[in-house]
Amino acid sequence: MKPHIRRGAVVSAVLAVALTVACTSLPPRTPPDPAHTAQVFAARRLDAALPDLPPPAQGWNGEQWFQAALALNPELAEARAAALAAAAGEVSAAERPNPTLNLFGEYVTAAAGGAGWLYGLSLDFLLPRSGERARARASAALETQAAESDVAETLWQVRSHVQQALLDVAYAEDEATLLGKLVADREALLASNRALAEAGAISRSETLVQDLELARARQRLVRSRALGADAEARLAAAVGVSVRALEGIPIKWDHWADIDALSPTPLMNDSRAAALIGRPKLIRALREYDLADVALQSEVAKRWPQLHVSPGYAWDKSGLQQNTANDTLHDTLHDNELGVSLELPLFNRHQGPIGEALARRERAGQHLQAVQAELFEEIERAERAWPQAQQAWQSASGAGQLAARQQSAEQRAFGAGASDRATLLVAQLAATEAELSRLEAAYDAQVAFAALESAYRRPLQGADATVAMSPRTRARP
Repeated sequence: MKPHIRRGAVVSAVLAVALTVACTSLPPRTPPDPAHTAQVFAARRLDAALPDLPPPAQGWNGEQWFQAALALNPELAEARAAALAAAAGEVSAAERPNPTLNLFGEYVTAAAGGAGWLYGLSLDFLLPRSGERARARASAALETQAAESDVAETLWQVRSHVQQALLDVAYAEDEATLLGKLVADREALLASNRALAEAGAISRSETLVQDLELARARQRLVRSRALGADAEARLAAAVGVSVRALEGIPIKWDHWADIDALSPTPLMNDSRAAALIGRPKLIRALREYDLADVALQSEVAKRWPQLHVSPGYAWDKSGLQQNTANDTLHDTLHDNELGVSLELPLFNRHQGPIGEALARRERAGQHLQAVQAELFEEIERAERAWPQAQQAWQSASGAGQLAARQQSAEQRAFGAGASDRATLLVAQLAATEAELSRLEAAYDAQVAFAALESAYRRPLQGADATVAMSPRTRARP
């Protein structure tokens, strides 16, 4: 077998292997169909999707609602997918660059008059700069950590949304019950005053005030029911289902208005210190600074040339003809090559990109300080708001107790015949209004307590919603 035929077979084999490796198989593409995904989302049901939890018809507590959100919330699933995508970059960063195969043909004319085609190939090997691969791997790892901090932040946001929606549903239900009683008492008082007006005991103009108060009470009841319906829709969105999936499922928060049971004081100092250095938002800012620093190191390393080594080999197909006085010789030409290429720093020393990287690192440092200042503000405002809300609830509770005692006294007087029904209804209305004020103060205190937890990014009461999941943990589809 001729040498050039053997070499051609070798080249063909190399090309075949290269093409085979390059054409790796991929999973089949399944383009999303919005109509189908909408049907799938609307068909979600809590009892079918979460077999590990008790049946939702029995009534879930806050932790169980949060566990459902961990499995079904779309925003959390998106954050996890982003973290997995960032983690996939670590594999790419660890890979070494492949050589480049170049095929070429060259027409050569010899000095003695012979001519022919040269065919050859060359390989281009990149020689990375010192530490370049380590910097790439460090940068990819930092990207993953930043994405994981986003997952941690999203976890807390989902918890906050679930907790706030549950609070709003419970508050709206209790408020609607009291407002229903208020409307009934207003209607009874209006009927009593109208009877007195017809009997001439009072003027008819005095009933107009009761008409107005009754209209206001009915408006408050309608508004409370609307807020409750909106809270149920927000709870469904926070969990990751449609409102229809909540039909037949009791939504409750037992003893939510017992503010005396909330006592975060022993943990506040430790929680504050941990939040100022460990909040997910601050962790992301730290990782962004580290990324900017690695990028600066990479730009500084580019001051040194990056070498490309290109070995090559060429041969002729038919042989160059060399004419002599006696005969014609047919020789096969062999050409071995070795090339080295690099950038020449003639016009710049890479100062522009280095300056840009320095500026980006400085910006990342300033952003880190701004984030920490924001955390200081959030924590200090929450720490100041909580005791004030607690005190307001205690004052409202005291006023409610006084109104309840007054109502009891009027009830006894009415039973003894020492008071009329109108006076008793006024006392009942005052007691109901005081209870509504106490309920509103309890709601404000729960919101302030949740803001304190949010500032610390940790639960401060019980074990509710302490579940955390790694961004690489698989969630239910």
